[in-house]
Amino acid sequence: MTTAVTHKEEFIKIKQYITDPEGHKVAAVIDLEELNRLEALIAVIPSSEIWLYQNKEALQSVRRGLQDAAAGRVSKLNFDEF
Repeated sequence: MTTAVTHKEEFIKIKQYITDPEGHKVAAVIDLEELNRLEALIAVIPSSEIWLYQNKEALQSVRRGLQDAAAGRVSKLNFDEF
């Protein structure tokens, strides 16, 4: 059973998801051009930062922080208080 899903916010452009009988996504179909694009992106990620992309919770937190900063939702800390 397959289902097509498209999200503007996806990092990877998925053409189609392959699902199991319970509806869980088990694989994704992407274009060869997209695979080449991803390989080029992965090649430029420093090894010291790969952990972030492997940790979905941390990556989501960083993205939320960047969105907050872009929207002006920031505050200044006094590091002497720590």
